[in-house]
Amino acid sequence: MEREISITYTFNPADYDARGRKRNSGTTFRDAVKKFERDFHQVHPSDYALNLYANSHTMSLLARSCYAAPHLLYGMDLPHGRSFDPEQDPYINHEMDRHSRHIYVYGIDSAFMTEFAENGYPILDEDSDIYPLTLLVDDTMRDDAVRLAAPTLDDGNSVEDVNINLPIFEYA
Repeated sequence: MEREISITYTFNPADYDARGRKRNSGTTFRDAVKKFERDFHQVHPSDYALNLYANSHTMSLLARSCYAAPHLLYGMDLPHGRSFDPEQDPYINHEMDRHSRHIYVYGIDSAFMTEFAENGYPILDEDSDIYPLTLLVDDTMRDDAVRLAAPTLDDGNSVEDVNINLPIFEYA
């Protein structure tokens, strides 16, 4: 398990309609999440949020606000509790996905990704610390909250670089 720095943001779910748009302004819930990402970076200038934790209801709101098809479900389950284990959780979720009638979406573009290819996919800048936002389902959270987090190695101990070879899962 990774240690993380995190900030929990709240919102009013009743402010959003069935399409994930704010009733009074028409902005999407995805726009609110982007605002949270920018605030996270402002509070922690050397870090970008890499993980978004929310319960399944909030993930559904996010999916609707991104115009996701009904067979797409947003978020990776956390089989080890309330934190993400980047070594084991992708494998466990991939096994669960194989037996599901849905397709799971585990990440969306970061608010800081500004360049997109012709097909609409964000272009990753490998020289930056900006990566897609990993979507993690934490059903212990309330319907009116999301938690943004970034892994940290700041525990006072010496740090050793470890290479982790994660599988690349892609749905066609």
